[in-house]
Amino acid sequence: MQTLFETWGVWSWMSLGVILMILELLIPGTFLIWFGLGSILTGLTVLMFSGITLSIQLLIFVIMSLICVTFGILVYTKIFGKNKENEHNKKTGAHRYVGARFIVVEPIKNGRGKIAVGDSVWIALSDNDFKKGDEVTVIDVKGTQLIVK
Repeated sequence: MQTLFETWGVWSWMSLGVILMILELLIPGTFLIWFGLGSILTGLTVLMFSGITLSIQLLIFVIMSLICVTFGILVYTKIFGKNKENEHNKKTGAHRYVGARFIVVEPIKNGRGKIAVGDSVWIALSDNDFKKGDEVTVIDVKGTQLIVK
C-alpha cells in the first residue's frame, strides 16, 4: 500500500491550492491565498517536469510561496500604501482636532500650556503666548500634544 507522500503529485498540489484559497474566503485576512497560489504553481511545475521527487516539490512550493507572498506584499503596499494609512490616522485620534478651536485653561507660556478639549485637558504647544480664556486653533499634532496658534 502506498503512503500519501509516495503518491503526492500534480492533483495533490492543485487540490491543496484550491483548499487554501477556499479557506482564505472563510478566514479573515489575506494570507492563505498566496500559499494557495504557490501550491497551484507548484502543481503546474510538477505537471511540466514529471518525475520530480517530493523533497524537490516541497522546495519548489517554498520558493513559489515566497515569491507569491512577496508579490502580495507589494500589491497591498501599492493599494493600501502608507499614504492611505496616514490619511486614515489623520481622521482619528488627536488628529481629528486639527482645525478645531478650544479655550486655554492654563496659560501657554514659553511654548507650553493646556487647553480644554471636551471634558479633558490637553497639553498645547505654541510659538506664541496665550493667557487663560483665550481661544486657540489646533494646527497640528505632535504625539499626544496639540500644536495651536
